[in-house]
Amino acid sequence: MALREISGPDGGIASFARDMVIALIVGFLFGAFSIPVLINLGINLRVPLLLLPAITAALSAIALLAAHQFARRVPSIFQFAKFAEVGALNSSIDFGILNSLILITGVVSGAEFLAFKSASVTLGVINSYIWNKYWTFEAPRSRGVQREFGAFLLVNLVGVGLNVAAAHVIVNVVGAPPGISTKLWANIGAVFGAGFTLFTNFFGYKFFVFRKPLVVR
Repeated sequence: MALREISGPDGGIASFARDMVIALIVGFLFGAFSIPVLINLGINLRVPLLLLPAITAALSAIALLAAHQFARRVPSIFQFAKFAEVGALNSSIDFGILNSLILITGVVSGAEFLAFKSASVTLGVINSYIWNKYWTFEAPRSRGVQREFGAFLLVNLVGVGLNVAAAHVIVNVVGAPPGISTKLWANIGAVFGAGFTLFTNFFGYKFFVFRKPLVVR
């Protein structure tokens, strides 16, 4: 394969290698935080749970490599793929912490569930800021930190509100249908919450929080 064929969207082989290493790290963490979810839901995989982080790390790198190939025609796909991988990690942190708290306490609904959900979402948001700032959007380090962080908080306050509200409606208003366990339904509620914030956060980050300054030629 020619050197230009394995370079990143900015043309640098080192940049592409860095992206692949980060994809491995993100995928590994995704698998690690997924373990308490699987344990809580009683899902048995055909592979040992301890191998899951290594498997998801490999899948993460493969997915980013595939996005890199498509990005030759649509460059923004590569950035969206990085955002999606960070989003998957955010969700695994959210779900992993939520399910860990459910495992420890046995609480799956009510005010305590909302407190658990709020805490898990908040930690996912902090993770989102770090990875999206320095990897997905590669925001300049010299920009106004206060403005950027304020914009980030604004976008995520809206996102967290949508996330928790959607989870609340599914878990506490609709309630688990007959035949579906409350633990599974709590996670379904979390999925709905995460879905509400995917595209709002991407466009909010790209065009409002981490937007790059215009270059005057």
